[in-house]
Amino acid sequence: MARTLPSLKLVGAAALVSVIAGVLVSHECGRAAESRLVRVTPASVEMMQLLRDEHGLMADMIKVEVANEERAALSGIDRD
Repeated sequence: MARTLPSLKLVGAAALVSVIAGVLVSHECGRAAESRLVRVTPASVEMMQLLRDEHGLMADMIKVEVANEERAALSGIDRD
């Protein structure tokens, strides 16, 4: 009889966690339905061009950083 007691506690704890998780999930699902009602205006042409320019600058910066790291690795310089 003493061996079944921990398993009953475990089942009870699992049931409690399951109920709490169910409440949380159903609450979040209700919020997701509300968020679908939000209308989003498309970005303007100018904003999209600004985003493309920014992405291009980031790509150029990453390419320069990679080239610098390769150059440092070839010359045996540890930058850290």
